[in-house]
Amino acid sequence: MSNQYPNSGALFAAKLPKRSEKAPDYNGSIDLDISLLQQLIQESEDGFSVKVKISGWKRQGTKGTFLSLKYDDYKPQAPRQAPRHDMPEEDLPF
Repeated sequence: MSNQYPNSGALFAAKLPKRSEKAPDYNGSIDLDISLLQQLIQESEDGFSVKVKISGWKRQGTKGTFLSLKYDDYKPQAPRQAPRHDMPEEDLPF
């Protein structure tokens, strides 16, 4: 992949016939920016591994179908909690 689309890549159908059940059906690569890798390492929970989320889209190219990949930086927001109004019991309306 080129640097034209950072943090992206592609998987193509394997060209060689499968010699075993463990052989991959697709292969390819994803290019990640060094700054992104450094950030992921800093955010690592255990200091030994980094989990990278990716998203993929099935595409049709000149050489057939392939999967277009992109680093997925979506992080779900923490659930919103209703504001808490602490009132002394003597001020409760009931």
